Amino acid sequence: MRFLMDADPNKGVVIENKTKTQYQGNYWNFKGDEELIALLKKIKVQVKKDRIRVGEFFLDHDSLRKGSVPIQKFRSVLDGCKIQLTEHEYGVLEKSYQLPGDATKVNYVDFNEELEKIFTEKDLEKNPTKKLTEFKAPSILDPKDVLNDEEEMILHDLLIRIGIQIAHRRLLIKPFFQDKDKSNSGFVASTRFRSIFDVLKLPLSELQFGLISLRFQARAPNEINYVEFDHVLKFYSGDHENA
Repeated sequence: MRFLMDADPNKGVVIENKTKTQYQGNYWNFKGDEELIALLKKIKVQVKKDRIRVGEFFLDHDSLRKGSVPIQKFRSVLDGCKIQLTEHEYGVLEKSYQLPGDATKVNYVDFNEELEKIFTEKDLEKNPTKKLTEFKAPSILDPKDVLNDEEEMILHDLLIRIGIQIAHRRLLIKPFFQDKDKSNSGFVASTRFRSIFDVLKLPLSELQFGLISLRFQARAPNEINYVEFDHVLKFYSGDHENA
């Protein structure tokens, strides 16, 4: 009998309690939980800013109200909501909210419930005195609070756009700055910073460039801390693990 117990392949295996997952559903915890949390924060910032009710768009593609849609429909809904994601980020969401038993479909109900938390809580009617947790933009965007709310949103949208382009084009922008930083200070002149963006075909408006200069100003007003800029940008390009 002891031999049979030792041969049990499930001996010592610990199944995670589903209440520890980041969303409700019959799923196992997976190693990419931290990546999922960071990605959801990124999406929530845009959803809150634009007041997007994503669930309503999913319903248009789920006439039978099954609570799931094919992967391509899932992507088209997010794209239609102007939520721009990289191929890798789509993969993270689809793996996290995959419909059990069908890898071709995504459980949009669980996904949408997570997003809706920034507007209200699911059980608010049953518990009207429940204190809501306010959603805030990631602190990494403006930790020194040098920008107002409107400027933060403009910079956030800009970094999303640049992050998407960098991810799709597989660009590494830091070496371009380092090449012009002969003293290895981590700073470059503002004019040099902008010229590098022009070379990389990443155009900036005067307002956008001004916000970057203000947020990432180095020691002098005419210098930009490109090291910090690159660090923050990695959170928008999906490369935050290497940030």
